[in-house]
Amino acid sequence: MKNSFKNIALAFAFVTSFAFAANAENKETKKASNFGTGVYINKGGKINVLVDKSDDNAATTILVKNEQGDVVYREVVAKGNQKFGRQLNVTDLEAGKYEIDVTSKNETQTKSFQLSDQKTERVLTIK
Repeated sequence: MKNSFKNIALAFAFVTSFAFAANAENKETKKASNFGTGVYINKGGKINVLVDKSDDNAATTILVKNEQGDVVYREVVAKGNQKFGRQLNVTDLEAGKYEIDVTSKNETQTKSFQLSDQKTERVLTIK
């Protein structure tokens, strides 16, 4: 009984050491991002895009693409802007799926959103 308990404890320690080593290797191979983005909907139904770059020596491109990959909005923010925000008015876009791509220094971060039309119901009332 003592030997089986020791064997189980040894096997557990062995497996755990491999798990922690593999996790450490994955963290080391991940590259740190050059910028962060925040994309959210405001109360007015518009989309806010916030960008915070670690380096302001690169231009930043904001693209909005539809399901077919067609660019429906493009903006290039010049160098020198480390933190900035944009408000995108999407009321004129057709219903469907879209992607927002924010690119700086050959790195792209993508967020997706979907627009749908609310169907209104007709109500018939007899008085």
